[in-house]
Order: sequence, then structure tokens, then C-alpha cells
Amino acid sequence: MTPTLVSWFRQCVAVTVISVLGAALFGITFAAELPFASVAYAQTETIVVEPALAEIDFGTEIRFQVRARSARSSDPITSVQLLYRIDDSPVQNTGVASFQPGEAVTAAYRWRVTGVLLPGTDVHYQFVFETAAGSRRTTPEQTITYNDTRFDWRSTGTGNVIAHWTGGDPGVGQTVYDEASRAVSRMEGEFGIAPERPLHVYGYLRVADYASAVATGGRNLDYATAAGSSRVYFLYQQDKLQDALLSLRREVARAVFEQRTSNAFAPPPKWLALGFSRYVAGEDVSADNQKALTDLAQNDRLLSLKSLGGNLPTTGQDRALAQEQALSAVKYLAQTYAPEKVRATLEAFREGSTVDDAFKRGLGNTLDQFESRWKNSLRMGLPQKPNVANPTPRPGMTAPPPGAAASKLTNGTTSTSTSAGPDSLAFVDGIFGNSVEFWRGIFGESTRYVLVGTLAFIGFGIVAIVLGTVIGTIRKARDEY
Repeated sequence: MTPTLVSWFRQCVAVTVISVLGAALFGITFAAELPFASVAYAQTETIVVEPALAEIDFGTEIRFQVRARSARSSDPITSVQLLYRIDDSPVQNTGVASFQPGEAVTAAYRWRVTGVLLPGTDVHYQFVFETAAGSRRTTPEQTITYNDTRFDWRSTGTGNVIAHWTGGDPGVGQTVYDEASRAVSRMEGEFGIAPERPLHVYGYLRVADYASAVATGGRNLDYATAAGSSRVYFLYQQDKLQDALLSLRREVARAVFEQRTSNAFAPPPKWLALGFSRYVAGEDVSADNQKALTDLAQNDRLLSLKSLGGNLPTTGQDRALAQEQALSAVKYLAQTYAPEKVRATLEAFREGSTVDDAFKRGLGNTLDQFESRWKNSLRMGLPQKPNVANPTPRPGMTAPPPGAAASKLTNGTTSTSTSAGPDSLAFVDGIFGNSVEFWRGIFGESTRYVLVGTLAFIGFGIVAIVLGTVIGTIRKARDEY
């Protein structure tokens, strides 16, 4: 074969090889692209959904409705479900919507809420669709607030407290706002505790309207009631206004307490929550009840705080005793321990600590140790300061800082202090124990300083005696020598 033929043959072979390789490569590339093209198609929107609608019929139901269609007529929509949850709850409920399966559907769900929801509840909802071939589509979550649509509501306040009320009298709204702010102001001023979310207070003027809105699920009807940690409902009764306002302050404190202690593991003790709300509201143990508690303590007949950690007793006498014990124990807590220690205890509950761990972290005592000190103070009849709530905040009035000494506010009312000297002298409590309370009734805010001075005097006396004895012994030995 001549060189020319050889060269031509090599070129043909090269062209053939290149062509075969090119075809193979093209085939591989085309085959490789087919699945991606299929996936891309599958990822396109196979179900087109219009924004869902929700309509409230207060006291009866919430109606949800949505329209959707399948992108392929051969793949009809066969399943529609409603997912919904309440307020901040992570629990998601499911409802099967009514509709006629097909390429285009209109689905509806009617949720009967009689005796279930309270005004102001946020309902978060979304729909889930599925076709015959298994394609699914979940709509973005939407929110509707279950408002009491029977009335034209007016509102006042910003920040921590927002008051809503019915009727045209602005004085009602201002009163509701002032009293709710009064409880919040005391928590901020005495413990440094503020709401983490705004409190919405709803004021009703008629018993029938109030009862129909809040008497749900076996709830006992009082002048005020808290729902969750951000809503309080209030019955404005002019003829019993002082009792009603006391109840309002108590429920506001209860809501803030829940905000600051709520966790995913276990609630804090019931006695602590009850006592805290009553203390902040300005309630106090009457002289007769104080004497009764003292007598029961001296005879070891008080209920244990551990037994009051869950549900309170249901019988009248034991329940009344539990309520007075709760207030007495929290009053002792507030007037014995520094504000930052009380706050640290609540923060420990927020983190899911057990009762003993929370008390150790905050107060430095276990629950049993705290209970022993409180009961001993009752047995000894140690005096306590009256529980005087701070006045209703007015424009230009500022709350005293946490742990501040008693001071005169602009309206002349004395604000009680919870601190008996700087926390750097807290070791005095560990040395003198419950007797600190007795001496505090005599020396007041200077108690720790007086006791420290007494310790120093005794210490110098002991040192002087020891030194005198040692020097005298040395001199005697020297003289004998």
C-alpha cells in the first residue's frame, strides 16, 4: 500500500472513530439529560391554588374556603385537608374539607368553635392538596384573629398594655388601661420583670356579653380571666368596681407570670403562680388569717408546698387554706429575698428546671429549705410589711428601680421595698437564719448593717479575749521560769 493510500486510510479511520465517539457522547449526554428534564417537569406547579378565605361567625363557627385546579386534566385533585393551630401552640390540628374531586375544586371546612375559642385568638391555617397521581401542594400559612364581631371595639395604649372596650365611654378604656398598667408597673419596679409580649385586655360592660364570650370549656366566671399569656378579659361593673379591678390586676400578673415561666417541660408550682398573682395585685393576708396560719404552723398542720405544686384542693376549707398559704409564702419570698433572686428563680423555671433546681439557682435554697424558713417565720410570729400595691401610673410618673428603698411617689403613696440591704450582705441571712425577720421588724432596712456591726463587735471581743489569754499565759510562764 502506497504512503498516500496509507495516509488516506488513517484519515478515514480517524474520522470514523471520532464520529462514533461523538455519536456515543451525544447519546450519553442526551440520555443523561432525560431524567433531569423529567424531574424539572415534575417540579413545576402541578396544582394551582388561589388564596384561601376565612370568615368568622362569632360564637358559632369559622368557615374556611379555597379554590384550586390541577395543571393536568388527567390527574384530578382527590384530597383536600385543612391544617390549623391556635396562637403559639405547635400542635397542628387536621380537618377534612368537603369538595367534589376533579380537575378544578372548591373546598370548604366549617369549624364549630362554640365553647372553644376566646376573643382575640389567632388561628393559623393552611390547606394541603393531593392528586390521583400523588402530587401534593401545601399552601403558605395564613392567620385570622377570632374577634368578637358583635361590637365596635375601641382601643387605647401602646407597648406592654393595650386596652380594648365596648361602648362610647372613654373613661372605661382608661380605667382598664390604668389598672392593667398598675400591675405591670409593680412587676417592673419590684422585680424587674416586664411582659415579653403586649397584653391585650378586653373590657365588657354587660354580664351577658362577657359570659357568652369567656364562659367556655367549664371556665369559672370571675370579674377577670386570663387566657394564655397575652389576653385578659374583664367585666366592668361600676357598683363593684374595686373588686373587679383587683381581679383584673391579679389576672394581668398571672398572664405575665406565664410569659416569664412557660416552658415545654412542666409548669411551675401552682401555689407560686397563684401567690405571685395575688401579691402583685395588692392582696394581703388579713389579721385573722395570719393568726390562723400561725396557729396551724405551730401545730404542724399547714399543707406542704409540694402538695400544692399541682392542682389545688377542691374542698372549701382546704382550698381556702391553700390560697392563703400561697399568698403568705410568696409575700415572704418577695420581702426576704433580693429582687434579682426572685427573677432568677422565674428564669430557671422558664428554662425547664425542676422546682428544687429553680429554687437553688435563684434563692440558694431547696424548696424544703425555703418552706422551713417560711413556716418558722410563721411559728415565731415574725412581723411582715403590709402588701401595698404601687399607685396607678400617670403621665410623668416613673416606677422605682428594682430593689430600691422605700420612696415617696408623686401622689404621696409609699412604695414598699423588697430589699433589706445590699445583696453583698446576704451572708447575714445564712448566719442568723429566721431571726433576721424578727430584727427587721425593729431595725427596718438597716437590719443587715446592725447585725454585721454586732458580729464585728463580738468578733473583736473574742479576739481580745484570746489574745489576752495567750499574753497572760506567756507572762505567767516567763515569771515562773
